[in-house]
Amino acid sequence: MINLLWRRRELGKTVFAILLTLLLYAYAAASAAIAALAVETPTPATALATTAETIDFKAIKGIIKNDMLEEVVEKKNEEAIIKQKDLLKKKVDTYNFPTSEEFWTLISEYWLIKNAQKLRWDFEHPDFGLNLAVRDLFESLGHYEIKVKILLADIASPTHFALPANKDEYIFFISLPFMRAMDLSKLEIALLILEDFHRAKAGFMQQYVYEKELDEFWGKNFYNKKFKAEVFQKMLKNYSYFIFEKGFSFQQQFETTKTISAQIRTNPNLWKSYNNLLFKIDTLIKSNPTFKEYTKIYPSPEIQLQWLKASEKQ
Repeated sequence: MINLLWRRRELGKTVFAILLTLLLYAYAAASAAIAALAVETPTPATALATTAETIDFKAIKGIIKNDMLEEVVEKKNEEAIIKQKDLLKKKVDTYNFPTSEEFWTLISEYWLIKNAQKLRWDFEHPDFGLNLAVRDLFESLGHYEIKVKILLADIASPTHFALPANKDEYIFFISLPFMRAMDLSKLEIALLILEDFHRAKAGFMQQYVYEKELDEFWGKNFYNKKFKAEVFQKMLKNYSYFIFEKGFSFQQQFETTKTISAQIRTNPNLWKSYNNLLFKIDTLIKSNPTFKEYTKIYPSPEIQLQWLKASEKQ
């Protein structure tokens, strides 16, 4: 009797071990099915529990109940379904289109990446201390709590630019050969970036590159829906055309110079440095053919100097 009881207990242990192995195998199969969701179209929520994740245990239901495993099986199935739903939600959320407040930094950085080979901004260079110089200048003029990114490019053109970005964010781009050709001081570079800052605040480029079709996109989800990707291709072309070909109008240049003049007129050091900066640019573009197309993007530094002289007398 003792031997029979012992064998029955050992048999129960054996059955338990087999069932536990089956459970682990089923759970591994469920995990594999869930991982496949990242690349496959998911099933509806009502049909999430597939045969790969559930276990048919009718034939051994009595044994399972005796060994207290029915609850374990149900719990594993519930966990698999919950995990599947979470993964599906994460996948659906990746198709959320940003709001208009979140969009501009994204598209500008995308344009920079798409044009990295042409612009040559992805290279190692020494720290010129420009971030500190720009921050000091901006704060001295009352511009606080803004995020600034400055990219140096090993290319002659474009010479400098501010790309559209989210609220209180600014992405500046400046040519290292352009800086070196004029032997610009950190303060002069910071003043050049200040010009681009005010152009960006005025939204000159942003207004030009914007596509009206974007109004239909803000904050929507495009999971399993048709998405007009050609709108972004248009915008990227608009970026390139504005930066390399069109540039700013005389009126926009005048408004920028007028804004700078009003800000620095009472500071003799900044006023002198800004006039000196414009004089250096004017001299460079008249003597160095490498930068002859500068005025196509930024109309006449010579006229800017005249505007400054006129504003000084006011």
